Amino acid sequence: MIYLAKLTTWDQPFDPALHCKNAFKAVTGKVIEQEDGPVIMSTMAARIRNPGAAWLSAQPEDYYVMSEKRRDDPAPVQLARGRITSLPSELAGKALDLEFVCVPPDEDDVMKAAADLLRTGEVDYDPDAPAADREAAERYDPVYFSPEASDDPTNVLLATTELWRWDRVTLALERVDMITGRRLFTITAGLNGSERLTLDVPPKAKTKLRVIAQWTQSANGDQTNPFMTNREVMSYTYKALIEGMSKAGDSIGNAAGWTIADAYVENVEPLLSKTYNQSFSSIWGATGQQVTVEGRSMNVTMHAHYDYTQPREEVFVATMLTGVQGILGDDREETVEELTVADITLDTTTPDWLYEDGDTLEPKSYAIGDKVQANGLCWLCVTPHEATEQFTAFLFDDDGNQTVQLWQKTAKVAAVDARVSSFFDTTRGVRATRYAIRRLHRSVQSRARCATIQADVSWMAARDMTCADEARIENRRLPGGQPVGKITYVELRIDGARRSATVKIAASVGTGVAPGAPTGNQQQTSDVVYSVQAPAVNQPVDAFALAIKAPRIVEIENEAVEQEGHMFNASSFAGKIEQALLDNPTRIRVYYDPLRSENLITRRLTATTSPIYVRKGLDLTPETP
Repeated sequence: MIYLAKLTTWDQPFDPALHCKNAFKAVTGKVIEQEDGPVIMSTMAARIRNPGAAWLSAQPEDYYVMSEKRRDDPAPVQLARGRITSLPSELAGKALDLEFVCVPPDEDDVMKAAADLLRTGEVDYDPDAPAADREAAERYDPVYFSPEASDDPTNVLLATTELWRWDRVTLALERVDMITGRRLFTITAGLNGSERLTLDVPPKAKTKLRVIAQWTQSANGDQTNPFMTNREVMSYTYKALIEGMSKAGDSIGNAAGWTIADAYVENVEPLLSKTYNQSFSSIWGATGQQVTVEGRSMNVTMHAHYDYTQPREEVFVATMLTGVQGILGDDREETVEELTVADITLDTTTPDWLYEDGDTLEPKSYAIGDKVQANGLCWLCVTPHEATEQFTAFLFDDDGNQTVQLWQKTAKVAAVDARVSSFFDTTRGVRATRYAIRRLHRSVQSRARCATIQADVSWMAARDMTCADEARIENRRLPGGQPVGKITYVELRIDGARRSATVKIAASVGTGVAPGAPTGNQQQTSDVVYSVQAPAVNQPVDAFALAIKAPRIVEIENEAVEQEGHMFNASSFAGKIEQALLDNPTRIRVYYDPLRSENLITRRLTATTSPIYVRKGLDLTPETP
């Protein structure tokens, strides 16, 4: 007999004494569990006696459990539980068809919370660490997602062979593998020769994935050490030198990318005056035939500022040798996906500050420890509060005095330093390449399950089967005689005393040969062995060295000693003393190598895997006995 009973709560334990009653006169029922993209969902349906509109209006949030007690069952068996998905369209008849979905009431929040636990942000990643220590970082990489990625809880499994599954009995959420099952069921034969085998298009022998990273390599700042530090300069044209001293922002000659950060003069002291014979009248105050000049000694300090940008692009192509049986004799290559990573120099994990919740349209509530980006900076919440109309780190009283601090500045977290000239073959980039290879691996494994076998099976055999399990179908008419694959569909049907069931499995058509251990320059992530080919980096400027890069030339032209020589020559050969100084002023000459910026620099890297292991669930070329 089939039983349909109302639960007081969605997670109320199953109690035969309470729930094995047919108060609704249910005579037919159905339970279906199936893969729905990256999520395994279950539904149930029942035809019941029409209890009236008053009962129906109160039911949408209620949960029901379906169970049965067979003659051979020592105790009643719970088949599924769920909530009504919608009101029936036919309300006037004697019977109603009800449909239920087998999920808890807060299923979106449950899945989102479970997914968030798998989102590994920017961490200290060691590509040579044991596989278990780097597993979490390689199965999820934030550079492939935006801060809003958490809105989709299924994307955390894109680099795995896992699926989300809602248990149809407990309504618990779990992760199950898409290739292998938790239990293996053996189906000796389908009922009445019901087996149906269909083959979809398998992956090509070589399957590719392309990843593109674009960023602007940049470095700017004041040099850590001045290129002149309290340099003593002695000059008789000191006024012009001081008045013409460079200011912050002034270009350093024609050296692109270099400007003055600051420049100043200290400790100006007089030099001993010098007197020269002058045969002409002089603006320097000559008396008779003599000119007296005065100089100064001063300490000069200068810092340089650098500003360098270079657009860069890296294209990474992973080629996976799929290790599948030759179904169609097609060994062409194909590119299954093209990914573009987010800007690797920006913080892509911290969400933007928002005033209102996108779902409720109410002001957002922030708790201690929440991190947001606002006004170009990253902030940490230090006081629980409801979002202010405009972002502010402090609250103020009527007199403008700070009263409460809401946010404090915190460091942004980017994948790499903006000064990097390469990515995919760096330590951080290795994590990104391994994630991409795993993502390609999932795609290949999913498509390799291209053999679908459907069979009608006995009720007692199917009742315990779920999409967390796998099954072997023994039938000599099927290729290989006993294909095995992951269960992707279970349908249980009840019609009065009659029971029937249908099961589908997805069998992989691989060769079943596993790759060997990595050798030479090969690397491994999960079960995939691969090698990377990377060209040299085009690096016109070493951005990391700019903070300490010394100028090629720092010279003081025409200091006091040289000026004295020019004035002596003018005095000796009937020249003008003042003109000799005007023609030979003291100058500070600095020359930096220009920071040469080119058009977009593109670098291409490739990775090729060893033939990956693909399960031989279906043998398309069995040996003839």
